[in-house]
Amino acid sequence: MISGKTTWTTTKLWTSASPKFSTWEIDEENIVESTEYIEVEEDQDEGNNADDSSSTVLFEEHRIWSKAVDNSIKSLKKKRNSLQSELAKAEGAEKTAERAQLLVSNLYMFQGGVKSATVIDWEDDDKEVELILDTEKYSSASDEANALFSLVRKLKRGSKIVANLLEETAAAWEILNEVESDLRSAMDERGEDVDEGRLALVKERLTYTLKTTRFKIPVADGINKSSKATNSSSSQNKNRREKKPDLGTPASNVRKLTSPGGCIVLVGRNRRGNEHLSLSVARGNDIWMHSRGAPGAHVIIQNRRGGPTVTDECLQFGADLAIFYSDLRNENKAEVTAAEPKHVQKPRGAPLGAVKLREEWKTFVGRPDRVPDELKDAREGSGQTDEYHMSDKAKHRRKTKQVAEEDRVKRKQQQRERKSQK
Repeated sequence: MISGKTTWTTTKLWTSASPKFSTWEIDEENIVESTEYIEVEEDQDEGNNADDSSSTVLFEEHRIWSKAVDNSIKSLKKKRNSLQSELAKAEGAEKTAERAQLLVSNLYMFQGGVKSATVIDWEDDDKEVELILDTEKYSSASDEANALFSLVRKLKRGSKIVANLLEETAAAWEILNEVESDLRSAMDERGEDVDEGRLALVKERLTYTLKTTRFKIPVADGINKSSKATNSSSSQNKNRREKKPDLGTPASNVRKLTSPGGCIVLVGRNRRGNEHLSLSVARGNDIWMHSRGAPGAHVIIQNRRGGPTVTDECLQFGADLAIFYSDLRNENKAEVTAAEPKHVQKPRGAPLGAVKLREEWKTFVGRPDRVPDELKDAREGSGQTDEYHMSDKAKHRRKTKQVAEEDRVKRKQQQRERKSQK
């Protein structure tokens, strides 16, 4: 030991600014300084703990989004298989049509209670075909042929819709599988680190492709108590059911939906609901919609002060609903008339639910197959027919003209009576 100084050599304490080991010459009184140096090292360990905490959050976030993508892919796979099955049925419409045609061409052979007959298929090289009637479902060959032709028309209409849905499903399938691959590459081979930048890009892509993929963005738990409490409160408010209007009131004849942009969309269930919406509910900057040239529901997109802004997606949603709830619902697309509520008027003497437009605002194209699946399921569950009879349109027109004519005659009669009294 040299007087006044002590030489210390260590290989335990080092920083990025120091070599693997250092030789310091310090005064004995300055041993406390080495303690301060150790305290700095402990602060750095705390920083490493913070990094570990951040890494844990990234791992959890990666796990949650990976699980959500995996669930979406599984759901999409089921939907694709179902659509492919429906398309296969539609492609079998040709054989069904051939059987129906053979039955019609040989009805004379099934008279007198005959249940089977051997006929010649002139369209298939004069091949002999044995036709056996389905007596469990149909009472005659004519009934079976009519039912088969009706089924063929339905299958052909459905094949177009299914083909379009399969295209959309294929696009979503491609995106989600690419995203799944990107999520795997965001994790290193040893599974010890997550590339935060790549994870952010994946989340961004999933967000801006929501319309195509129908992906449900996951919500991570435990981010902070305040936001969790806020989300819980808003979720409770969202899930709280509104009180249904009393039966028999005009409001009970109205459907209430929400557009992609968050706007309230009201749809009339029947004539009474249509009249209530158009003449009592719609006001100001609301948007009124109706299928052009065909009977259907009145649709109101509410555009109120302080409420959500009506976007192009909201307008398209309303147009799709107007066609879906009309006699044109089996068309691939159809025109929709839009107007301001102030230009919707009730003709004098017109029947319930009938209105006229003083001025049209815009024309849209509605696509009924794009409405939410729950609305399609509700229609199927209600047992409503999908067949559209052109005679229905003429029937409505005749009835409107008849009512107007009767009202005109009645007014003239009242005028004559008043003159005679004077």
